[in-house]
Formats: sequence, structure tokens, C-alpha cells
Amino acid sequence: MLLGEYQPDKNPYHAKVLQVAGPECVFPGAIYDANTVRALRFYARAYLHGHQVGGTNPSLVEALGCGSAVIAHDNPFNRWVAGDAALYFSDELTLDKHLRSLTEDDVLVSRLQDSARARFAYEFTEDKVLGAYEALLEQYAVQP
Repeated sequence: MLLGEYQPDKNPYHAKVLQVAGPECVFPGAIYDANTVRALRFYARAYLHGHQVGGTNPSLVEALGCGSAVIAHDNPFNRWVAGDAALYFSDELTLDKHLRSLTEDDVLVSRLQDSARARFAYEFTEDKVLGAYEALLEQYAVQP
């Protein structure tokens, strides 16, 4: 299932994606209901994160928290967020290899799911994140 708004009549790339997609690919459009997206992440075999720029992307963090087996674009931002809990790609051949691996290898999927939950629990819990903000604020707070 590929979430997002596809406009093949306006975007030639979208048209090509829809043209070459096999029957196993479902394009339901953009889904904004948080509970539905969370359920899709939780029950999906894998989560593909193709963002190439940015910082701590909330959708990648949420996928880790749901225990998704993650395939992410290989860049410093995604590597900082997912660490060793993801497979990384920088080209189509590597992405294809990872997609095939996750389709065929239940043990790999399970290992990545466990790693995702562990990474989330170690790095992105509310207590840890708020504690880091508190420490930063205390560092720059004016002392009376």
C-alpha cells in the first residue's frame, strides 16, 4: 500500500509509477486519520521512508515506534533517527534488493521490527526527549 496523493494527470512521474505498479500495489490516496495510519504502520510488513533531506522526521520515528521493519533512504538524517534498526538504500538496485529481502525473509522482518521498537524505546520516549530539552534549556537559562 502506497499512501500519498497521486496525480497522474498532472505529474508525469506519478503517471509512470501507476503504469509500472503491479497488482499487489494499492494506492488509496492520502490518509490523514492518525489511528488509521498508525494501524497501517503496525500491520505493514515494512515501511519505506524515502525522504532525502530534513531532520528528525516524525513519520520515521512513528514507524519505529510501531515496530515497522524500515527501509530508509541513506542519508545522515535517516541514519541518525533509525540507526541500526533499518535497511538503507541510495539507488534503485539496492532498494529493489531490500524490498525482495523483506518480501521473502520472515526472520529479517522480525529482527528489524524488534530493532525498530528497541531504537524507539532507547532514543525517542517522551521522558528522554523532554529530558534533553530540559537539559538544553537549563544550560542556557539565566541563573539568578
